[in-house]
Amino acid sequence: MAFKRKWRRMLSGLVLTMSLSGCSWGAALTGAAPEAPRLPQTTQELVASQPGALAGTHFYRADYPYREEIANILNRLPPLPDGFDSSMTEVYWGELLGLFAEDYLSPQMVVDRWRMASFGDPDVGDSRLLFRENFNVQIILDASGSMREKIGETTKMELAKEAIKEFAQALPPEARISLRVYGHKGTGSEADKQLSCSSSDLVYQLQAYDEARLDQALKQFAPSGWTGIAHSLRLAEQDLSHFPADKNTNIIYLVSDGIETCGGDPVQVARELSESTVMPLLNVIGFDVNAEGQKQLKEIAQASEGLYANVTNQEQFRQELERAREIAEKWEQWKRDALSEVDAVLIDRKKWVDAYDRDWYDKNWRESLNIEAAINYLAQTGRIGSQAQAYLTQKKQEREAFIARSKDELIHYLVNLTTETYSEMRREIEQKYSGG
Repeated sequence: MAFKRKWRRMLSGLVLTMSLSGCSWGAALTGAAPEAPRLPQTTQELVASQPGALAGTHFYRADYPYREEIANILNRLPPLPDGFDSSMTEVYWGELLGLFAEDYLSPQMVVDRWRMASFGDPDVGDSRLLFRENFNVQIILDASGSMREKIGETTKMELAKEAIKEFAQALPPEARISLRVYGHKGTGSEADKQLSCSSSDLVYQLQAYDEARLDQALKQFAPSGWTGIAHSLRLAEQDLSHFPADKNTNIIYLVSDGIETCGGDPVQVARELSESTVMPLLNVIGFDVNAEGQKQLKEIAQASEGLYANVTNQEQFRQELERAREIAEKWEQWKRDALSEVDAVLIDRKKWVDAYDRDWYDKNWRESLNIEAAINYLAQTGRIGSQAQAYLTQKKQEREAFIARSKDELIHYLVNLTTETYSEMRREIEQKYSGG
């Protein structure tokens, strides 16, 4: 399965990295100890820090399918018996965070979502967020082989198709939607790479929702091959070329569960797309994506000044599409002159603060459980002594408390921002919480 190949390739690379790291550790046993990495000490530093290579994994679960591969990575860490210098355990702690640290989002994420919900507000300063005569949504869906991976009892592809169908059904009658899929031809083999990378089809032309036609379109493809994001973004510009931004509100949702694997440069293409006459708002949804994939997908969204969200289940996927449906309903009311321009931008900002709070809580919880499981595994296999186990457990507890305090600080900060304009919020956050 292509998904498993992606993960195992990443995990194999980590095993090699840890092997090389082990060499420097070995040298340190008879010489000076390696220097411990500088870890985040403030909320600002935490937001700006890079996630670990295994962020988002579930090593703490006994039934996790990649538990053995992660255990092999931990086996590459050098032994740390009792009696070691404390500086060595500090370095060891840094190694564990380098694997399992989660990606703690900047408060800018919340403000960006407030911005998207502020269609019609001239203060936002983005012409893409002003209502136009027509409202168009295109979904670009990853149909590469990794979308066969299951979340619970259902494949990612089945979850995505169901969510797309529900979203289209809920759009106002005059709104239009289209669906483009990529990676649905060939297989994940090298022999089929060219065929698969060139596969990107508009299976549902831009039009109002038609249940029978959309059902038929969704039956035309199944997860199969490679991930050609850049190629599909170029074709999306062609799809919308007859709908310029001066008369159309254009929104694109790119859905992918991994990075570009066809050699294209999706970041550059996204930048060019945002500067075209179509001028869409390009939002990116990562579907249960690992740390490497999240990095590239975030860059795609940032290049087009769109939003990025990583979802791990169908409900979160629905919630991201729900934002576009809410905007479409406001657009419909705007067309009927049922809303004033001010009314059209009223949003429930607390909802996004609550979602941000939950995201930090869930990541802190998962990170803590993963690190605890790793410490216990290393102790049970005899790779670390009881003193090191106690020290690392204390560091884990301190880190968990530190992240909880940072979360509370950020939530308090965001609540105080809710009455400010978008430009004021963005300027303040850029000054206080850079990075992330």
